[in-house]
Amino acid sequence: MAGIDELYADIARTAIENLADSQNERTLNFVFITDLHHGLGGNQLNSARIIGEIAKNLPLDFILCGGDISINGPKSEVVAAQREMTAELAAAGVPLLMVKGNHDDNSIYDYELQSGGAEHVVYPHETREITLDPVKELASFNTEHPMSLYYYVDIPHKKTRVIVLDCTDFPYTHKENGELALLGQWHYIFSAKQLSWLANEALVLHNKAGWRVLIASHVPILQEDIVGADHAVRNDEALWGILKAFREGGTYGSYALEGAPGEKVVADFSKQVPGTVIGCLFGHVHHDQVVYKDGIPMVSTLNACTHQEFANSPERVKGTASESAFDIMTADFEHSRITAYRIGAGMHRNFTY
Repeated sequence: MAGIDELYADIARTAIENLADSQNERTLNFVFITDLHHGLGGNQLNSARIIGEIAKNLPLDFILCGGDISINGPKSEVVAAQREMTAELAAAGVPLLMVKGNHDDNSIYDYELQSGGAEHVVYPHETREITLDPVKELASFNTEHPMSLYYYVDIPHKKTRVIVLDCTDFPYTHKENGELALLGQWHYIFSAKQLSWLANEALVLHNKAGWRVLIASHVPILQEDIVGADHAVRNDEALWGILKAFREGGTYGSYALEGAPGEKVVADFSKQVPGTVIGCLFGHVHHDQVVYKDGIPMVSTLNACTHQEFANSPERVKGTASESAFDIMTADFEHSRITAYRIGAGMHRNFTY
């Protein structure tokens, strides 16, 4: 395995040997990596290179990156780090699906500097150009809102639609002094426009018999029972109501959306067969967990960056296998089960849907 250190070549080789018999054309096969908090030239490039080696030898359908791609700092450094990591992950040669994290707009940097402005903010149109370029030919966006960062990608031969949500979907407006009115760092919201798109486009699967959906967001959609959850997500109950209606083949109507007074969202899936949600994947919390809501597994994966968040989290040491953590996931549709094979710190997991 030229171009990769022997330690990481061994890690990749072991994963390939262990998964070769379980991943095939009947299973959905993908990498889920999140919370890299990458600095330019940083050690998480090793994670991307391991993924590249794995992609050469296993039938991966896509790579899903759950957000918080970079360390916060001066805008030029943040953008360079985001470009570097996006390029490294895309080099694996399979579709790269990026989720926007709450750190990815870098708004916390101006706040901490007390700069009185927003010169270090990475705006949505910049995020779209930096991180979504590798998937723009495959993704279906909200065409009525061309700068949106939520989208879906179909994997037709696996009858699966991957829906990527944006949990900081607010207008980037400024105060009179030039500061952002809202910070992506703390202001989590699924906008009325995003909810309408989800209900009336992304989850509409007419003429797609037997299809399933996989949902990805940076923060957990619902916060209850989630270890590491911090700030509530505005309109979270409305989004979950839409998912629940999809799963049951029913309807949902919300008339009290935050951030959009007077607007409502209505979802009607009564003309579809009950849908299948194989999971809602998220990062943000730097913790491994599986929590079921209405029969849907909400699954978080440990932070990839070399940082031990909680006392009971795995120890992390640079230059060892524990410096990273991410999952190679295999969805076995026949048994309604997903196996998460852990690379780095943490343990392998299985969950059903």
